[in-house]
Order: sequence, then structure tokens, then C-alpha cells
Amino acid sequence: MKVNVRAEQNALMFFQRSTARTAYINGEELEALIQWTNGKENEFSKRLKQLGILEDNQKEQIGKQALLAKKKTAPLHSFCAPESLHIELTERCTLNCPQCYKLVSDRELPEKVLEDILYQAAEFGVFQIAFGGGEPLLYPYLSQAIAKTAQYGMACSITTSGYGLSKERLNELKALGLNHIQISLGGSTKEIHNYSRDGFFYGIEALQQLKQQKKEGNLIPSYGINWVARMDNIDDFPSLVNLAKTVEAQNINILRYKPSKGEEYQKVRLSKEKLLKLATMVRDIDGIAIKVDSAFSFLLCHLNKRQGNFTGCGAGRRFLAIDAQGFFKPCSHVSLQEKGRSLKEIWYHSKILEDFRQMNSSIGMPCKVCNYLNGCASCRAIIMAQRGNFYDGDEECPFISYCFTHK
Repeated sequence: MKVNVRAEQNALMFFQRSTARTAYINGEELEALIQWTNGKENEFSKRLKQLGILEDNQKEQIGKQALLAKKKTAPLHSFCAPESLHIELTERCTLNCPQCYKLVSDRELPEKVLEDILYQAAEFGVFQIAFGGGEPLLYPYLSQAIAKTAQYGMACSITTSGYGLSKERLNELKALGLNHIQISLGGSTKEIHNYSRDGFFYGIEALQQLKQQKKEGNLIPSYGINWVARMDNIDDFPSLVNLAKTVEAQNINILRYKPSKGEEYQKVRLSKEKLLKLATMVRDIDGIAIKVDSAFSFLLCHLNKRQGNFTGCGAGRRFLAIDAQGFFKPCSHVSLQEKGRSLKEIWYHSKILEDFRQMNSSIGMPCKVCNYLNGCASCRAIIMAQRGNFYDGDEECPFISYCFTHK
């Protein structure tokens, strides 16, 4: 099945594997969907079919999930289960990237621990497993991990520098069930890339290899580019977009710069002027899908001119991270971590996750009085690293005056 369906509290969630997109359906739309399961076609069901989210052979399954949704209870401001798990397989890496926020070591997630996590994730209803590192292609059990993820019916992606992604390795991972690859690039040229990252040609060669496989008609995984927005590469973004189109990437994922051990944050993070420029550039792009990191929640609210229950930071609400030592974390960028008896226990009973989910009730200025507060709240990893107080507001936001005056 191309689309997975899961019952939420008085709602249904759909996950489309080919695009890694989710749809959250509740209220009147859910009632229209239930009518469709009872044989009453309507405009909403027709629209979902056009989007490739709905198929006629799903009626029985969706009907059962809709009944289950009436009984489900989710943690406050969260889904009933993570939409995705971000798993750090290893701390090993051959590169020396200036912006890296992680320690390089030989530590890696034990195979048995990973197998148990994947089993729990499938039982819990997780849609997608995102493997990272370090460099995930160095993890000795990556093939087994991808095969097990596919066996359990979950989508599987990796984020990589491209190091070691040969044609043979790509074909192997594809055959095992890999759905998507994100290649990390810092810029369209080696000079700009090197400001933030190492290994420019690994990334370029990997993208060219993926394009060639696509040209030859092979059913390769979908692929895209991860790009961290910084003061030293922001003006190169249009050129990066052109590069992405040239290699026929499906998307560019724009990430917010997080504090790193080797750089001075205030010099690297985008100024308010450049953030406004980025917003304009994103609006003007066509011909390629642009995804924006949830750490850029204020940018997302500004671009969409709206907020939703799950449009802000997804840490502990939409996704959960697990590091190479087996610790659960709201996201990979925060130092807060814990171990529990099970994934479900952590999701429902973690005090750390509860703090993330309810941060808006105690958040400080200027976020406290912003009309987009419930759909934003910004990035706690940045706030804690720069200010030390979990509940401080985000003074980097350039859209705050807009939020004050537009409801």
C-alpha cells in the first residue's frame, strides 16, 4: 500500500510514502471521509483521490480506523504515537565539518537495541524511520536495519554526506527497501560548501549517481538535498536551487542553523534581514519541492499565513530521536535525554516530552504575546544553548511585528 493510515484522537492520519507527506484529518473532513466509507462519494473524498492519498480499496480499513479514533487518547498537544523516529546509528564519521554539533567517536547503536526499537516502532504505529549519524553508511548493520524497517511496513530514509554511496551500495539499499535519501550540501560550489561542511565532491557524486540511475530507468529511491541556511551561504541559495534541479532532486530541505562546538553562533546564524530575504526567495521558487525545518517554525507560519496544532516544533510531538547510546531525546539537537522501558512509555509518560508539549503556557517574550504562538514556539535547542532558559522567547524572529498585527 502506498499510503498508511493511523487512528488518532478523533482524527485520522495518512502517510504517503512516495512524498513522505502526512495528512491530518479531523472535524467535518473526517465526517465526510466516514460518509465515503459508507458508499457516499463527496468532494472531499474526490480531492484526496486526486492527491493520491485515498484509494477505493481502503474503505474497510479506514472505516475501522475511524471507529478506533473515537476511543483513542493522545498526550496533550501531541499525536498518539510518533509520526517518525530519528535514529542516530553511529557517531563515526570520516569528515570534519565546521558546523557539526556532534562528537565523533566509535560509539554506535548495538544491533539488538536497534532491532528492539524497530519492532516497538512498528507495534506503536510509527510511519517512518529516519536513519542518520555520524555517517549512517558507515554503520555495519545498516542493510539489516533497512530490511527490517521495510519488513515491518514502515518507510525508511537516510541522511548522508554521500560518502561511500557507490552504484553497487545504492542498488543494495534500494533492493532492501530504502525509500528516500537526503544528501547534505552547504552550497552550490566547493568554496561555499566548505564554509560549513567537508566532502563536497562526495555529495555531488552521490547526486549525479542518483540522477544517472534515474535516467537509466531504474526505480531508485527518491532523493533530495539538506541545506543549512547560514550567513555565509544564504546568497548562494538560488544557485543551490539550480543545482538541485540539474541533478533532478525531488526536494530541498531548508534547515535552521543550530549552535555547534566549532563556530560562533552569532556570526553564523541568519540576521533578521537575511531571514526576510530567505522568506522571499522560498516564495519565488518553483519547479522543486521546498521543505522547511520545524525549527524554522516562525518562517513556516509566515510563509503559510496560518498556524495549526502541529505546525511548530515537532520535537516530542510529531517525532522522537534516539541517539547512538540508546537514549531517547525530543530531538537530536537537545542535550535532554532519558532511557525508559519502552518507546510507548517514553511517549506517554516522559516529563521531558511533557515540558516540550506544554512550553507555550510558560514561554517568555516576545513569543508570549504573538498571535502565532500556538503554531510556533520556536526551537528550544537554540534557545537553551544561547540563553540557558528553556522558556525564553525567540528574539531572532523577524516576523514578530507581523504576528502582532495580523490574526
